[in-house]
Amino acid sequence: MANTLSIGGTANIRAIDATNFAVAMTGVFDGGVYARITGATDSPDGKKHYDLRHYFVADDGSYVYTQDKSVHTPVEGTIYFAQTEYTVVEAGGKFEGMTGSFRSWGAIDYGRGVGVLRFEDQLSRS
Repeated sequence: MANTLSIGGTANIRAIDATNFAVAMTGVFDGGVYARITGATDSPDGKKHYDLRHYFVADDGSYVYTQDKSVHTPVEGTIYFAQTEYTVVEAGGKFEGMTGSFRSWGAIDYGRGVGVLRFEDQLSRS
């Protein structure tokens, strides 16, 4: 198995409710994701800060679970620019032994409960 894994792909987000999200993935995580907000604060400049958990499951059953920090910056109306750093806490299948962090960025429309993110970075195997 390779000692590094390049992370790349897109996420199409659909809100289930105010703290839970279903996500369709392409790229290295081709499959689905369940995400939930575990903490949230708003800053005076209008940014929203989130603690999250993500459960990435590829179409072959391989998985990566992460603990995350996200900052959403207001753009216009209910549209926010989202930047997230994901830190791997557990991995299995073809991702077994992978550690590290990766990032995403993109747009989320809070009013419609939808968004699109781009993932990019690299994980390593211990």
